[in-house]
Amino acid sequence: MIAERLRQLRREKSQSKRDLVAQLPLNYSTYANYESGFREPNSDVLQLLANHFGVSIDYLLGVSNNRKKADEIAILNDEEHDHISKYRQLDAHGREVVDILLEKEFERVNFMNARTVELQKQADEQWIKLQVFQQRASAGLGNYLSDDSDSDVELMKFVATPISEKADFCVRIKGDSMEPKICDGDIVFVKAIPKVDPDNVGVFIYDGEAYCKRLRVDHKKGTIMLESLNKSYAPKHITAPDNLRTVGLVIGIAE
Repeated sequence: MIAERLRQLRREKSQSKRDLVAQLPLNYSTYANYESGFREPNSDVLQLLANHFGVSIDYLLGVSNNRKKADEIAILNDEEHDHISKYRQLDAHGREVVDILLEKEFERVNFMNARTVELQKQADEQWIKLQVFQQRASAGLGNYLSDDSDSDVELMKFVATPISEKADFCVRIKGDSMEPKICDGDIVFVKAIPKVDPDNVGVFIYDGEAYCKRLRVDHKKGTIMLESLNKSYAPKHITAPDNLRTVGLVIGIAE
């Protein structure tokens, strides 16, 4: 529930994960893990995030659907106190007029809120669902694109865009070897194809290990490498090309 509400609140503010962490004392991978559900924030971070989004901690935890903080509910501001004081001084006719107007306004606001919910529902229909696989070393990596249930696979919603609609599935990246373009915890859109052209980033399996790397081919030297964008990582030399399997082409990063 925390992960779902964090994604919802961030998108309501039209922020990417990078925009959000730039405003908070959190690193990118830590926050990305909160949204993915891999980690849960401690009490201090919960308070930090609640303050950032202007909601209660109970709302973040899914304990309550009321976004307001307890102090916002219990304490009236000066203007509200003034309204109540004036209302109590009205005669029966005055209170009846105020009650009628208040009820009409209450109905109008409820109607507008219901309309907003309906528009949001229509907007939600513009989302697509894709399987998200974990990038990690495992024999189970052979079941990319399979329908087998697996604890390393989750179904997630993404905004329908020209890029996301071309994707066949997604992969959640583990590690910083593709920074600065792709960060730890990022989800990449993958188009399932049997071959990736050289100099493109793809998802590959080599000797049971999953890699999100850029494919480098030197035809003169007859060498094949999987190259990291992070220069602190040495390229992976493919000494047994028959053991290299292309899973697909990385076509974008989910925000």
